[in-house]
Amino acid sequence: MRDRNAAARNLRLDAAYCAICAALLALLAAPAATRLALPPAVVLTAAAAVGVWALTLHLAAGRRRLRPWLIGVLTANVLAAGAIGAAAAIRPWDALVTLLLAAVAVEVAGFAVSQAALLRRGRLA
Repeated sequence: MRDRNAAARNLRLDAAYCAICAALLALLAAPAATRLALPPAVVLTAAAAVGVWALTLHLAAGRRRLRPWLIGVLTANVLAAGAIGAAAAIRPWDALVTLLLAAVAVEVAGFAVSQAALLRRGRLA
């Protein structure tokens, strides 16, 4: 039971983090689009996608079987951390944006590590 509660808390925390990121990205879409050299619609679409992912995580936390969800979220977080980290590494250097992208990649990777640790315990349904 304790592991199930920890897994649900982990998914809720991940959902909250994603919701905050989505809200900030939407609120700062214009300056973010300028700094990233992207159309604002692309930034707003990314914000919406992250918001939908946050809702998905929140709903998943209430599911009876969390192990399959943790595996899926772990996989998504590993892929997202890699993609965000790659974006930070290959885009032209802009201290603010590059460091922000790198920090987000590290934070997302941290969620993946915490989810892997929960799965490693092996007592989740």
